[in-house]
Amino acid sequence: MRISDELSLDFDILSPKVTANTRVAIIENVRKAIQISDTSITVDAGRFYVTVRGEGFKVGELMEGRMELAGIIQSIEFFRPLDQSGN
Repeated sequence: MRISDELSLDFDILSPKVTANTRVAIIENVRKAIQISDTSITVDAGRFYVTVRGEGFKVGELMEGRMELAGIIQSIEFFRPLDQSGN
């Protein structure tokens, strides 16, 4: 990947960015929380929804499009929401 491609990804506000390890995930470009429980969190992050699954989740920070999530992270999924026409 060229450096110009990497820079364009850094400034893409319509796509989610996730930085994670087994204990903490930081999701950027969050528009709204769709579902929150102690084992699963789904957020609208523009072009995609992001679901983080695991155990004992606690939201440490939720501001300015950034969510910090602590707990035992087992999986991270990206999926496209259905558009309003049902496609």
